[in-house]
Amino acid sequence: MTEATITSQEVKRDTVTCQLCLTQLPYDFYGKKAPYCPGVVYLDDTYLFRDPYSPEARVLPVAGSCDLCSTIACINCSVFYTKRFCGKCVLENSIYFPVQIVNSIRDKVTQT
Repeated sequence: MTEATITSQEVKRDTVTCQLCLTQLPYDFYGKKAPYCPGVVYLDDTYLFRDPYSPEARVLPVAGSCDLCSTIACINCSVFYTKRFCGKCVLENSIYFPVQIVNSIRDKVTQT
């Protein structure tokens, strides 16, 4: 069997919990390159979920570890700006980030 023929039943699912919003998210691969989607390579280790609605075996990033504090943060509670940073670290180090990124994280924090 080739990598492209892996079905959703053969993918081992697990969950990861965002340490900021406590949301539990399903994922089936942690790393930079999921074996079932060879054309996509992430710059950091990421929790990836195989899109169940895509016939092309696309992957969706769901979470990653903050490069500063190692907190596991979901995509809504983090930002990728050369590396992954959790919202808490972005706000604490806001002078090092573009205003648009800081405002985006601040808006997300106030919505939760």
